[in-house]
Amino acid sequence: MAALSEENLQTSAAVEASRRALDEPFERADLKGQLLRTCAACNRGFGASAMDRSNVDSILARLSELNPCAEPTAGVTGCPSGVEWVGRGFENRDDYASGFTIGAQGPLDGVWRLIYTNASDVLSLDVNPIAGVGPISQEITLPDSVVNVIDLYPRAASLLPLGALRTTTRLRVATRASARSATRIGLTFERVGIEARALLGLDLSKLLPALSIALPRLPGSNTAGAGSDTSP
Repeated sequence: MAALSEENLQTSAAVEASRRALDEPFERADLKGQLLRTCAACNRGFGASAMDRSNVDSILARLSELNPCAEPTAGVTGCPSGVEWVGRGFENRDDYASGFTIGAQGPLDGVWRLIYTNASDVLSLDVNPIAGVGPISQEITLPDSVVNVIDLYPRAASLLPLGALRTTTRLRVATRASARSATRIGLTFERVGIEARALLGLDLSKLLPALSIALPRLPGSNTAGAGSDTSP
């Protein structure tokens, strides 16, 4: 009887583990939906209340527990394991529409659009009474290149019909990435580029050269530039 009971317990535990494994994708999808709605309602964090920030933190904490990727920093310089990433399942297949080959080098490789931030240096951009903050993205090229792309527009443009007399300035902040752990990376800020994209509907992207400024190295940072551990 004791052996039978132990066997039944093991079977029940296995059934419960299988049930959780089947439920996790649905829970992840539901949490991602909640996250997107919350972030949209608080304008990517620029208008977040204390309750909004708490809700986002709790959703992210649970999503981290359900993350099927055990090592998000795979492929980043300094990644602790150094194990070759097996991919998302679509790498190295021919993209027949464009003729190019998809070849991501790690989970973070690619272009990512910001949907939420609590970083004070990013949130402070929206304090400017003249310029508003448009789309923000990160262009990540492994093993160590991360470029933050920030579009700015004159706030007065919001009074015009959508797309009319478009005026946009783009900031490109070049950083160097290194893995701190299997789940976190650090950034060293190196350069800031300023590009005039459009003025009153006129495309300036090919007319005016971009201005690039090297960031000074702060005491205590590495030789590549101002480190994220020591920079404000």
